[in-house]
Amino acid sequence: MGRDGKPTKDKILTESKALVLANGFAGTSIDQILERTSITKGAFFYHFKSKNELAKALIKEHAMEDKAELDQALEKTEFLKDDPLDRLLQFVQEFIDMMSSLPAPYPGCLYASYIYETQNFGEEINDFICESISLWRATLEALLSNVLKEYNTKLEIDMKSLADLFKVIFEGAFIVSKALDEPDVIAKQLNHLKTYFELIFESKY
Repeated sequence: MGRDGKPTKDKILTESKALVLANGFAGTSIDQILERTSITKGAFFYHFKSKNELAKALIKEHAMEDKAELDQALEKTEFLKDDPLDRLLQFVQEFIDMMSSLPAPYPGCLYASYIYETQNFGEEINDFICESISLWRATLEALLSNVLKEYNTKLEIDMKSLADLFKVIFEGAFIVSKALDEPDVIAKQLNHLKTYFELIFESKY
């Protein structure tokens, strides 16, 4: 282990996240984390002064990973910016591809695990989750706004609500996939969203 203890800290974060997704935060004890990581209680408290401090570190790491996936999808679809609808459709396709080859149901989303247990956390974590979800809303709103510059809609839409649909489907599909033990649920639901986008827009020209 390096002087900064990073390998141990990363191991705590990785194993704790798996436990929280499986059991919830309240259902995950420090003793379970110690057993899973094979570290001492002293080593745990060296890196995290409390379970709540661990919670903050977990959600911040998850938000960074979440943003990295968002940024990667935007970067990979940048070449389609001249046709905003094609870009929007390919943006969704990036996540369909990501979820198409899952060997088992995706373990879930840490945001959902935390939101269901708000009593265990302060406003700081709730605000952090809200900020992360708002970033997805703003990104989809921007993509949709660009589409509307070139395309009409076949029905009246609420931009903010439509922008939220991507994340709503994603998070809901996690639950259904896990409950039914069907790994392909997420990709199939995102395919429905992609089809919906294809159907509601028509060229102005």
